[in-house]
Formats: sequence, C-alpha cells, structure tokens
Amino acid sequence: MTTEVQQTPVPAWGRANGFVSFGDTQNAVSEAGLVDRFNILDVLGRYAWAYDERNIAAIEDGFTENVVWEGSIAGNIRIDPVKGRRMVSEWLQGFMSAQTDQRRHNILNHVFVSQGESAAEVIAYLLLTSASEGKTAVVTSGFYRVRFVKSEADAWRIDYMFGGFDNPF
Repeated sequence: MTTEVQQTPVPAWGRANGFVSFGDTQNAVSEAGLVDRFNILDVLGRYAWAYDERNIAAIEDGFTENVVWEGSIAGNIRIDPVKGRRMVSEWLQGFMSAQTDQRRHNILNHVFVSQGESAAEVIAYLLLTSASEGKTAVVTSGFYRVRFVKSEADAWRIDYMFGGFDNPF
C-alpha cells in the first residue's frame, strides 16, 4: 500500500499563480541601461541590508511615497497589500519587533523582466536565514517581484514589491 503525500509548496507555484514571469529571452541593454541595472540592484540589496540591520531610514529611502508591498505563501495564503511608504515601514517594523534572531535576506538570481528609462521589473530568489544561539538555519525560501521607478532626481526606488514565500515563517 502506498501513502499519498501532498507536495507543498507545489513546484512552480509562483508561475502557476501568475506571480512570476520572466520571458524567454534576454533584453538588449544600452550602456546607460547597464548603469541603471547596477543602481536598481543596489536598491534591492540595500533593502535587504536595511531590513537585517534594522535601519528604518534606509528602508524608507528605498521606497516611493506610494509603494505597495504584498505577497503570498505558496499561493495558498494571501498577504494583503500594504500601501504607502510610512505604512509599509511600520508593517515591516512589526515583524522586526517579534524577531529576536539575526535575519539575513539573501536575494539571488536576479532577472530583469523589463527595463525602460524610468521603470524596471526584477524577479529574484529569496533565501531567508536566521542566526540564533550559535546556529544558522533557513527560515524560508521564495522570491521577490519588484517594480522600480526612477525619480526626477534620477534615483531608483521600489514602487511595488511582491514577496512569494515557499513556507510560512
């Protein structure tokens, strides 16, 4: 007799639920576009560092005034949208206050889904780790889908962020 085991999360749940898409080919990029890519990835990296180091001012600086942050856990549990720089910052701080461990948001395998002169979309993997009591462990894995916009001052900011988490944390 065999026992059926339901796979959770279901493989490719992000694409199956319409949360991620990356196209079939690379986009041609100009020299200025390459500079923008470095700056965009810097903003994403700064988000991770700022969260892990609890630098609220840096977190807020990386967002547009009207940023939206939302997500899903394995396509089964919706994380309702949080809107506005101040609200997203306060929402993230709520998680921080409950975490007594050292979190590390490792953002990997960046793919530019689209890129123009003033807007871009990137998907990337997330490997969230926790260090506590002399041990480091994986908390969850998943992905981010992030839209960036360029301000009038030529600074890139996060305008939309989707966190897709493979497991609850």
